[in-house]
Amino acid sequence: SPAINQRSWRKKRPASITLNAVSPRVNVALISSSILIISGYHIQLVRKELNSDTKTWRQYQADIRENWARYVRESEGWLYAIQSLRNAITAQTFLASTVLSLLTLIVGRMWDILRTASSRWERRLLTVQLSSISLWMLMSAYQFLQGVRLMTHAGFMFPVNPEDTKVDKIMRQTQNCQWLGLRSMYISLAPIAWVVGGSRAFFVVSSLLIQFFRSIDKKPEGLLLQSWQ
Repeated sequence: SPAINQRSWRKKRPASITLNAVSPRVNVALISSSILIISGYHIQLVRKELNSDTKTWRQYQADIRENWARYVRESEGWLYAIQSLRNAITAQTFLASTVLSLLTLIVGRMWDILRTASSRWERRLLTVQLSSISLWMLMSAYQFLQGVRLMTHAGFMFPVNPEDTKVDKIMRQTQNCQWLGLRSMYISLAPIAWVVGGSRAFFVVSSLLIQFFRSIDKKPEGLLLQSWQ
């Protein structure tokens, strides 16, 4: 009967909640550990780039862009340079638009959940989660757009003053902007997992991100960097 089914459901419900629930101390430990492993990895990465002779992928790409700008100046390949810059600008503009579109969808969905939240603690938690997602995605879009701005400026500088070496440093900055944009986009997956699966998913995704970062931050073997004198 319906009454018997309702009573049996009530008996089973606390057991399922107990299995899925995580104590506040475990939540704090998982969230703190996730933040520490991501921040600690990037602190070590910066120290490695400053103190080690081994180049990371970001440094390798930055050197390539700087030497590319020097090559364009020496060979006066202005048409080739503008075409390459146009392709790079299109790619980064697409990435910035994609990140902002995803952010709009996520904010709209979370805002609906935030308005219907019953407890004050739940609203505060959702606010923190939404703020962290928005922060990383906005940082990603900002860095992509900064790269677009710098490459557009470099396109005007190339043929105007071929002897000016400032464009070399600008191209190095564009690689740093692209790296930061992609890195912020990747890191935003961790707070998104926090919203979807809780603190345990946050920790798992953070751990997987560290393994992914280790694989892409090292310079691939077999690539040689040609130095332009």
